[in-house]
Amino acid sequence: MRIAIIGGGVAGMATAWFLQHDHEVTLFDAASALGGHVLTQDVVIGTHRVHAETGPRFFFDASYPHFMALLRLLRLRLSWCDAKVALFNRARGETLVLPPRSLRQACALLRSASTLRHLQHLRRLAVASPEVSEGRDWSLTLREYLPRNGYPASFGPELLYPFLAACWGASLAEIQEFPAYSLLKGTPHSRGKRPGTYEIEGGMSAYMRAFGSELTRVDLRLGTRIRAVRHAGGFHVEDEHGRTHRFDQVVVATSSRDAVGLLSGLGPADDLVGVLRHFRHFETEIVVHGDASFMPPRREDWSLINVFDEGDHSWMTDWSGWRHGVDVFRTWMPPRRAPPEPLYCRRSFHHLVMTPDNVVLQRRIAGLQGRAGVWLAGMYVVDIDNHESALLSAVPLAQALAPRSSNLARLLGEVPSHANSGSPSRYVTLVGKSGCRT
Repeated sequence: MRIAIIGGGVAGMATAWFLQHDHEVTLFDAASALGGHVLTQDVVIGTHRVHAETGPRFFFDASYPHFMALLRLLRLRLSWCDAKVALFNRARGETLVLPPRSLRQACALLRSASTLRHLQHLRRLAVASPEVSEGRDWSLTLREYLPRNGYPASFGPELLYPFLAACWGASLAEIQEFPAYSLLKGTPHSRGKRPGTYEIEGGMSAYMRAFGSELTRVDLRLGTRIRAVRHAGGFHVEDEHGRTHRFDQVVVATSSRDAVGLLSGLGPADDLVGVLRHFRHFETEIVVHGDASFMPPRREDWSLINVFDEGDHSWMTDWSGWRHGVDVFRTWMPPRRAPPEPLYCRRSFHHLVMTPDNVVLQRRIAGLQGRAGVWLAGMYVVDIDNHESALLSAVPLAQALAPRSSNLARLLGEVPSHANSGSPSRYVTLVGKSGCRT
């Protein structure tokens, strides 16, 4: 069959990778390079080159088994970095560093009995994260989960909500309504390791280049924005220049919002569009810069992850240049703050809002996939909103369209049997059956 894939992020790339030996695959993307949200901004400071990520950066074994398997297949070199955290509270004018690296930092931590209690509860929550992840119960929001599991009323507002809202680039009100499952699964925890994350040598864009080099039998149409998809004796994909390309099947591997724009008015996709309209988003912006005023006041407190609690909102800066000790940072841009200087890169996103109803929408999408030849791929299609989900969303498409795909077999054969994310089919057919709001 002739199959069009619209979208060159990991979901579209993975779909093309799985299908390329069984079908004639053409992949379209408006950008001039593959990667979607993945983009590494290289910043040179003196003799040092810093790979600053403007898209996904943090990943670890427990919640990214398929992504880790792909990185092994691509033979990419990884390094581990511990999740050192600094928490700056504007009202108190103090910075807490976890774990403390000096006597001053330890004393600052010991001065606050309430903070110590909150940190004990944070540790308890981290211990519970793997069990919550494996349970896949979407029904409880974070606001509901905490009191139901015996956490004190002050723990959320004083520590957990600001920390998680900063990490997700969300508001304090929004983060409370995220399912506890989606937040705890997306929080760094790896069995047998201290909390932390992997980094790819050369940055995430190096992974995109390696993955792109595998698409040897895919017709790549980069720099080609798709304007419309029509159906009449097959699918007619029209690009921004007015050229029309005919296909037997279409895979839309974009955000849910962009998928609505592409598929609206396409008869065979009416039911899918009806589902897609229920996903919600919020606007956020990431900046890569060299402005130290977006870091804790004392340089000795600077950490990999730096969270700022401003009372009515919170935000995060991660220290991209930490390995070399240079001033290169990535910040979820806070409101009412002037842009940093020097500014190396800025990107705006419409970020998916996670709700207990998302799993219901995912189950409806699973039941509509492939109807009359229209398919969806993307991080909103299965499980939580991370890079693993984007990759995983391509698996059921491959199982349906190319069940003997050699690349599908390679990937699934590389995933450890004990991986806590379970099989791809479990996400698509069984996800959310326990405790799901319908």
